[in-house]
Amino acid sequence: MKSIKYIFITLVLLSSGCADDWLELEPVGQKLESNFYQTEGDIYQGLIAAYSMLQPKYFSGWSSYYFLANFPSDDSEVVGGGPGDRPEYTAVGDFSMLPTNAAVLQLWRRGYYGVYRANLVIQNADPSASQTSREYIAEAKFLRAYFYFELVRFFGDVPLITAQLTPDEYNQERKPARQVYQQIVADLQAAIPDLAVAPSESYRATKGAAQALLGKAYLYMASPYYYNTYNFELSRTEYYQLAANQFDSVIKLGQYELEPNYDDIWSYEHEHGQESIFEIEYANIARGGDWGNGRVNGGNIDVQMCGPRQISTDTLLAGWGFDMVTQDLISAYDAEGDTERKNGTAYGEAFLNSIGASGWDQNEGYTGWFSKKRAPWAHLTWDSQAEWNFETNERVIRYADVLLMMAEAIVGGATAPQSADYYFNQVRERVDLVPIGGVTMEDIKKERRLELAMEGFRFFDLVRWGDAATELGERGFVQGKHEVFPIPQQEIILSEYALTQNANY
Repeated sequence: MKSIKYIFITLVLLSSGCADDWLELEPVGQKLESNFYQTEGDIYQGLIAAYSMLQPKYFSGWSSYYFLANFPSDDSEVVGGGPGDRPEYTAVGDFSMLPTNAAVLQLWRRGYYGVYRANLVIQNADPSASQTSREYIAEAKFLRAYFYFELVRFFGDVPLITAQLTPDEYNQERKPARQVYQQIVADLQAAIPDLAVAPSESYRATKGAAQALLGKAYLYMASPYYYNTYNFELSRTEYYQLAANQFDSVIKLGQYELEPNYDDIWSYEHEHGQESIFEIEYANIARGGDWGNGRVNGGNIDVQMCGPRQISTDTLLAGWGFDMVTQDLISAYDAEGDTERKNGTAYGEAFLNSIGASGWDQNEGYTGWFSKKRAPWAHLTWDSQAEWNFETNERVIRYADVLLMMAEAIVGGATAPQSADYYFNQVRERVDLVPIGGVTMEDIKKERRLELAMEGFRFFDLVRWGDAATELGERGFVQGKHEVFPIPQQEIILSEYALTQNANY
């Protein structure tokens, strides 16, 4: 911009005495904005920009959407270097977070950056141009639905923006969560017909991903807490049926199967494997870090955050000690005799000793168990600034989750081609556990925890079932407050107080 300024001043000085119309220039920025989305290639670039907002976990401060989902659960302890190390995360883990929490602010902004970029594609692409353009629009609608699903889960009522705003529209009020869910449903219903079953690039949203997310949205709408809080229009049984219909569509696509070996699900070699329905893509881009703007980096920094502190091995690199697995979760695996999923979810001191590690930090909250699903394996990064460049993808939707959600919908009153037992026991049989007959909601609650542990689902499951106060009360959860996070105070101020705060914050 400085160069443009100096060139322009020079031209003005040289042009003295020229005709006035020489200076009547179109504003360059406006021309670029209005003329950019002219071809399918332009639309594709805009779509990639929307996908890129799935990645960031570090903006101008630490903010991992996964950590903010996992830390409030009984699966995880924050730990790190102790309570003074990233206090914004500690506050989330013990439910002392305030509206000024820096990580919560960046979580909010990640969601709305994503919504904004998806809106640009939807607004500028021409659906009559080609099937490719319609597919791009469908992917953008999937992404907008995903970002709003995250926003409404974390914050409840939020602004609902579906078009580019003019300056006099910037101060948006929050819309009821019921209305946000309606938009999520509408976007996914519109997207499904035009999404590919198997796209040319593995990171892109598919028909199965949209069907699974739509089913999940319906399941949330049927769940006791959300149904009673947000006053949805249909009965709970009707929402369970709508959810089951979508999960059945995913199953009938025939594109997905459970991985035979649970431990393979989160391995690098099995990314976009047969169980994966939607993943957030990460990569080693060999550029090092940018500590002022993490949005430009392509690696999964949560992997660095999760590794043991101060180790040095050829197998596992040193990390920063966050997101340790609770002893409560380990005990749940042991009580069930669930060794395979325990070993696929966590590794402990015996493993560290076996690879030659020693002297790792054991700070306040240390449990002795680290998350294997985000382990900093040495072969997953090779840049000199390794912490920025771990390639581990986030598994956002996988087939086991769909099977368990299908079982839950049936127990809730939906009809389906098979019984709840049929879908539920596929997940258990994969890890050689005895099948259960007459599956109940309590069975499903336990199975979801053991199957999906350390994947960011547990806290929201406890909230939607109405179990959070019972299970998380000792950790600081307060009923009527902590079902949602605080609205960031900085955003309230920037909105000139059009935004209001959640109750009791």
